[in-house]
Amino acid sequence: MRALLRASTAGLHAVVDARFAPMLGSGEAGYRSFLLASAAAVFPLEQALLAAGVNAIVPDWTWRTRTAALRADLADLGVTDVALATAPPLAGAARMFGALYVLEGSRLGARLLVPDLLAGGSARVQAATRYLRHGEGHRLWQSFLALLESSQPARACPAETIAGARAATRK
Repeated sequence: MRALLRASTAGLHAVVDARFAPMLGSGEAGYRSFLLASAAAVFPLEQALLAAGVNAIVPDWTWRTRTAALRADLADLGVTDVALATAPPLAGAARMFGALYVLEGSRLGARLLVPDLLAGGSARVQAATRYLRHGEGHRLWQSFLALLESSQPARACPAETIAGARAATRK
């Protein structure tokens, strides 16, 4: 499933990376824009997963959600209002696993951003890295992959799982 999802979303992943890279290289204002763009996607996606019953397929969901960390980082940078994207429909475990693949993959990618932010960012930026550091020291990616690979719904409906990942990647 992991290989299938990676291959099926590679183009979208490249678009997201290209969109965020200039923001992250533009100081505090750019980082604020990055967090706002992340929040616009993450907040409704996590809410949609919760509404769809993600707790039933991911028992440690409350440890994985990053909305609170992202809100705290935005508040540190003086942002209290976020324009949200429309949440994708996530009915069914297979679609939820696709969306979760995107969220968990973004957590994995975030770890690569922290060293540069800490090295070159302002004190405010350095303090506002809860979202990017969320899950540090835990094996959330590995435990997610175990859930994904053992998911009967994802394996039975790979097209639905891919659809969930693609929907989660679009804004």
